[in-house]
Amino acid sequence: MENYLGLGVGIIAIVTAFLVNSAFLFKTSLSIAIICLIIALTNGFEQDPSLELICFTLIGIIALGYLISFLPEKIRMAAPYFVGFLALIPIGAKANYQGFEVDWTMEVALFAIIGSIIPLFAKIKDWFAVRWFGADKAEFSTAVSLVYLGIFVFAASFVVSTFGVILLATGFFAANLGLRSNNGLQLGILLFAVAWLFYSLNALDGVSDSLLKGNLWMGILAGLGSLWACKSIKSEKARVFLSLFIPLLIIGVLVSFGLANENFGGTPTLLGAIIGSSLALALIEQPDSEKPFQGMLLPLILIGFTGPVDHCLQPEKLKVETLLADSDTESNQIAEKEDVMAIPAIALSDGDAGAWKSVAENSKLEFEVGPVASRTAGAIKDFTVDLQLDKSAILKSLDVEMKSGSLTTFNDIRDESVLGDEFIESGKYPKITFHSKKIEKVGEDYKITGDLEFVGMKEEVTIQLRFVSKLEKDGDEVLVFVGKTVVDRTKHQMTSDSKIGDLVDVTFEVAVAR
Repeated sequence: MENYLGLGVGIIAIVTAFLVNSAFLFKTSLSIAIICLIIALTNGFEQDPSLELICFTLIGIIALGYLISFLPEKIRMAAPYFVGFLALIPIGAKANYQGFEVDWTMEVALFAIIGSIIPLFAKIKDWFAVRWFGADKAEFSTAVSLVYLGIFVFAASFVVSTFGVILLATGFFAANLGLRSNNGLQLGILLFAVAWLFYSLNALDGVSDSLLKGNLWMGILAGLGSLWACKSIKSEKARVFLSLFIPLLIIGVLVSFGLANENFGGTPTLLGAIIGSSLALALIEQPDSEKPFQGMLLPLILIGFTGPVDHCLQPEKLKVETLLADSDTESNQIAEKEDVMAIPAIALSDGDAGAWKSVAENSKLEFEVGPVASRTAGAIKDFTVDLQLDKSAILKSLDVEMKSGSLTTFNDIRDESVLGDEFIESGKYPKITFHSKKIEKVGEDYKITGDLEFVGMKEEVTIQLRFVSKLEKDGDEVLVFVGKTVVDRTKHQMTSDSKIGDLVDVTFEVAVAR
């Protein structure tokens, strides 16, 4: 649902760009796009009884701003500053937004209220600037608004995390919608772009790993430069095409570089383009004070296509067909990332005695390394497992052989370094092996101590293992076990590094057949 809503934002924004000649159609279409964006952003909430009230309140703020825009000028000049007060309705509600507890207090509601009255603060300031210093009224108002927005974005993100920025953006946009301020609407879109960036960092897989790298900044400069160039366009007929589709073409080409390598383009470049094009909106003067600038829709279009682009350009993870029963995986959805051993164990019988060998297409061996805030995930794609069960179906031996060259962190450039001489030296040491020496049955699990030979060094490690499923596949009897261990990479000729992390957490799900 979230992806469809996001895509709807982009499609509606494209349509809106062609409606600038009609004030009614433009603000109606733009309001619908922003409402869809708000609903998409509320996907960050966990299911909660207060969710509908929160969602309707945010939509109500935008709707009220829209309705005020039709009122006579005398009322319209004052009424928009009160739209944020609708945020007082859900006071007392409790919810969780992307892992952050949101207790809807007066302090939380205040961010929507502040957002709606920032235009008033800026208006008072620009009155003094014009009167005392002869400053340009529109430009000074924009500058003051940006300063206020910067201060309150920080405060909102500090107090209520991402959701505080969403509240601030909602109040600010609704107020400027009521005031019929094209410059204000541009800054409102900029604010929603900031909220979307925060949301995306928490919601999209693998995005944070690529931030502050070249592809993000490439996107920022492409978005800023391509839209900035459009301010020089004088022809109204050419403006729609050049201020919308030329930037999209440039950004699309740069983002598509991610098909070759995630470090060259991809979702970080798209997010950068959202930031850059939004910043351009704060700098570009209106070509016509009566008509909005078509390019102001570019950030919304890019926001709309974040989900599809991320889906298409995400680095390919392991494609392994799990043989665990649906009930096993469903009961373990929450604990799955924390502890692979959370799946209930099964009992084996005497008939399971004998030799078993891994089934590659149904087995996976994964690892994570690094500080909690910046974990690097990876896997070994090519490995085999041989085990023996004695006459009582007790695990007797376990042998694992892995091809070091199949190790991946799902990043081509990083893998080149990891597989090279600095780390695992896959050319010199093509195999990684584990041979069990001592096996103890502890309750439902096995504690297996053995030798891990890795990068030419043999060290003793302990594995925890549990059999979790028994089934028939293609006429063969199959057992599935899961397990985990920890490997200290510094004991295998690798230098300690706190940024990379020394302890590697290894987990596996292996299917074995006779």
